Amino acid sequence: MRDINILWIALCKNNKNAQPIFSRKNEIAVHKIYSVDTNQITCTITKNKPNLICFDYDFPDVPGLQLLRQIRLDHPGIPVIMLTLQHNENLAVWAFRTGVRNYLIKPLEAESVIEEINQLSIQLRFRSTKPRVNLLRRCQIPKEFHGSPTALLSKRTIQAINYVQAHFQEKIIEKEVASICGMSIFTFSRIFRNEHNITFREFLIKHRIMQAKEFLHNPEITITDVAQLSGFADASSFARLFRRYIGMAPSCYQRKHIN
Repeated sequence: MRDINILWIALCKNNKNAQPIFSRKNEIAVHKIYSVDTNQITCTITKNKPNLICFDYDFPDVPGLQLLRQIRLDHPGIPVIMLTLQHNENLAVWAFRTGVRNYLIKPLEAESVIEEINQLSIQLRFRSTKPRVNLLRRCQIPKEFHGSPTALLSKRTIQAINYVQAHFQEKIIEKEVASICGMSIFTFSRIFRNEHNITFREFLIKHRIMQAKEFLHNPEITITDVAQLSGFADASSFARLFRRYIGMAPSCYQRKHIN
């Protein structure tokens, strides 16, 4: 009998965004199902008796999230992992309140997913952990997911957007982001500008400044710390760019927005 028996619920609307997973280890078995039918999934759970369920999304929509919530309610003893291209704080909060064990941002190496599954399996096997209970059974799905993701799916550079949202605090090299999108840097730069009406560098700066504005609402934080937390190389370049885009120094913005 396999030690880890996974039910993999594949909900990506674009197959190119599906998470690759493989394992040469005999103790891991993966059964994939492509369905949003709760009854069909329940029958599969009854038949295969998985000890872990993985939901694989690219851009979640309401039916897909409702399915996850229902499966959590119907099978509270089976831990759930959620994988998605969507880096969204509200969605992550919703997922954990719904009882998800981990919320993973794609793209991920297959080995990383296997390692995550192995670690969770060890925790469940050797620790006296109770099933995670839904904190809010009727936790509302974030309103931004009630629209259609079709427009996002049509953009060839959407993985670059998600990468910036997940890694804005780190050093980001445009050539490496282009590679993630499967393009040369020249093709990526042209397509990114066509799709977003802004260069990739401008988008990165604006995203970091947006994050900095949130940090600056904390009266205890220093400008140097905000620069570092937002992904800027140093406080002086941060202050210069902040003034250019916002029209005032970070310190002035902080004083103005402290309650």
